[in-house]
Amino acid sequence: MLDIQKLKRARADLVEEMRNLLASVETREGKQLTDDERSKLAKFQKDADNITADIARAEFLNKEESRDSEEPQDKRNAQENFGEFLTDVRQGNHSRLEARDVTMGDGPSAGFIVPDQFDQTIREIAPDQAVVRPRSLVMPAGTPPDAALNMVALDQGADRGVYSGVTVNWVDEVGTNQDAGDPKVKQIKLEPQQVSGYIDVSDKLLRNSAAAGAMVERMLRGAITGSEEDAFFNGDGVGKPLGILSSDACINVQRTTASNITYEDLVAMFPLTMGTNLAWVGNRTILPELMTMVATGTNTLAWQPSARDGAPSTLLGLPLLENPYSPVLGTRGDLALVDLNHYAIKDGSPLALFMDPFTQKLNNITRIYAFWNVDGQSMLYSSMLKPDGVTRVSPFVVLDDPA
Repeated sequence: MLDIQKLKRARADLVEEMRNLLASVETREGKQLTDDERSKLAKFQKDADNITADIARAEFLNKEESRDSEEPQDKRNAQENFGEFLTDVRQGNHSRLEARDVTMGDGPSAGFIVPDQFDQTIREIAPDQAVVRPRSLVMPAGTPPDAALNMVALDQGADRGVYSGVTVNWVDEVGTNQDAGDPKVKQIKLEPQQVSGYIDVSDKLLRNSAAAGAMVERMLRGAITGSEEDAFFNGDGVGKPLGILSSDACINVQRTTASNITYEDLVAMFPLTMGTNLAWVGNRTILPELMTMVATGTNTLAWQPSARDGAPSTLLGLPLLENPYSPVLGTRGDLALVDLNHYAIKDGSPLALFMDPFTQKLNNITRIYAFWNVDGQSMLYSSMLKPDGVTRVSPFVVLDDPA
């Protein structure tokens, strides 16, 4: 290791020699340097420049060594990209990996947890890539991550209304206060369920870690988004989230004509909604119905009056979201008017991967298994009775089959 202080002293000595040489020239008549003096001065300057470069190099190395010693060990061992993580899993570099427990107790380990920076990238979903998750109440994993979360909510179903069974009375100055009753509550239980899937990747591609990382990351994002969105919308709640269409909070509006969507259907759905972030959600197969929809009692197109213009992004002034996991045209739920702020999602254990190089070994293919945990359901148990005592409203209004 170079001694920086010793180098600095040597450079100072060279600078002093240069000063002395130039000072002696100043006392001489004509003040001209001889050829020998010019050679000495050039050598002094070259030596000083070399020492300056040595000092800069030594200071840089000291700074890097100091940074390495201060940086946490886990950060120094962190993978720079998702492809490096796949390589570590494939090669079994356990010192750079964190094993995942499949069960909450002392169950066997299977797979390795995807580092936070890659997990967040893979599961980061923009509103235009999914419908439910980006617009719902999402609760992060706690400790332990897969433990059930019980939320207390007012039971506003049946005839209890917005005040959950509490009666409000006006009392005059000499009147008697009456028992207003206790609010009725229910528990909403969110318990993350395990989801698993796999991707087959050629061994040749896996040897190119950067390319494999980019491809597998994109495929995982699509698989996770698709499986979750399907469950959040259609799930039956058995070992998976309870989807919106399976919620008892739904209000079903019977359509006017089988396999069609009419302007009258939209009008019938609109007043039954509640919430401040309403949006229409529908399968792409409903677009021809909307494009050819006419206003009641006229032949005027109600939604897309001109073939020159693109399809509108709103319906009755509210956003229209295309959802590939909504039922097809003519099926209950092909069109829904929802406020997804009333749907809760609970994340569990983070994404983990396990590589199986044996099942498809003869085909030179490695099977990559992915595991993660999640749950979701409506934050309401039923539709709500408005103060008028007649009208029921819900954040989930669904177009149903005809009567």
